[in-house]
Amino acid sequence: MPDPGLRGLARPDGTFVMVAMDQRESLRGMLAQTSGRTTDAVPDAELGEFKQDVAVALGPEASGFLADPEFGADILAGSPSPGAETGRIVAADRLSSRPGEVVGDAWFDQTLDLPKYAAQGVVAAKLLIVWREDDRMGERVADAARFVAACRDAGMPSIVEGVVRPTAEQQANGTFDREATLLRCARELGTVEPSLYKAEVPYFGRGDADRIAAAAAELTGSITCPWVVLSSHVERADFPSAVAACCRGGASGMLAGRALWTNALPAADRKRLLREESVPYLRELAAIVSANARPWTDA
Repeated sequence: MPDPGLRGLARPDGTFVMVAMDQRESLRGMLAQTSGRTTDAVPDAELGEFKQDVAVALGPEASGFLADPEFGADILAGSPSPGAETGRIVAADRLSSRPGEVVGDAWFDQTLDLPKYAAQGVVAAKLLIVWREDDRMGERVADAARFVAACRDAGMPSIVEGVVRPTAEQQANGTFDREATLLRCARELGTVEPSLYKAEVPYFGRGDADRIAAAAAELTGSITCPWVVLSSHVERADFPSAVAACCRGGASGMLAGRALWTNALPAADRKRLLREESVPYLRELAAIVSANARPWTDA
C-alpha cells in the first residue's frame, strides 16, 4: 500500500507537481557560467537568494518544494514559505565531486535531524543515489535502506532518487547502456521500499514519445511504489512532451528543477523572468500531469 504520508506532497487529483531547488555547487557553477564569472566569485548568499526567489515565484504553483539545509534552510523553516499548501521536502544527501562532474557521488547525511525538520512542518525527505554498476552497488542499496528507515522513524515519507552514470571502464570502452541501467537501478533501489521513487527521463526525453512511454511503463512495472520524473539532462523544450510520455507510462508526476528555472539565471531581473516565463511553464506542465499521470494512490 502506498505511504499515506504522500498526501502532503500531492495535489487533490493524486498527482505530483513538485519543484526541486536543492542544487548546491552545481547551482554555483550555473550562476558563474551564465554571468561570466568563476565559481569562487559567486557568494553563498547569492545561492540562497536565488533559491528564495524560486520558492516565492514557483512554490505556490507546486504541490511540493525541495530544498537543501545548506543554502535553503530558511525555505525549509517556512520563511519564505513556498506556499501554504506546498509540502516542504528536505534534501538528506551529502554530495561530493569527481573530476569532470559537479556531483560525482552522494550519500545519506546521518547527522541530519529529521525529527527536527518534521517538527518544523517539513513533509518529506529526499536522498540522491548516484548509481554505477561497480563493486559499491551493495553499499548504495544499504545507504538507501538506512535513509528509508530514518524517515520512517521520523514519521515522514522517503523519496529515493536514482541517477545512473557509467563506470570508468564503461566510459572508456563505450559499453554503458543507460536505458537498461535505469531499470536495474530502479529495481535495486526499489527493494528498500521508499515512499516515492524519482527517476531520470528515458532517452533524455528525445525522439519518439511512444518509445519513452514504453520505457516508463517498464520502470513502472519494476517498482512497487509511485514514481516521478526529474528534468536534469532534458532540454527545456523537450521536457513537457517527456513528462506527458512518462506519465502515460505510469509516472505520477514530476519533481523537477533545472527545466523550470535555469532560464532566469542569466537575467538582470531574475524575479521578473521567474514570474513571466517560469510560472506559465510550470502551469503548462501541471496541466500535462493532470491529463496524463497515474494518481499515486493507484500505484
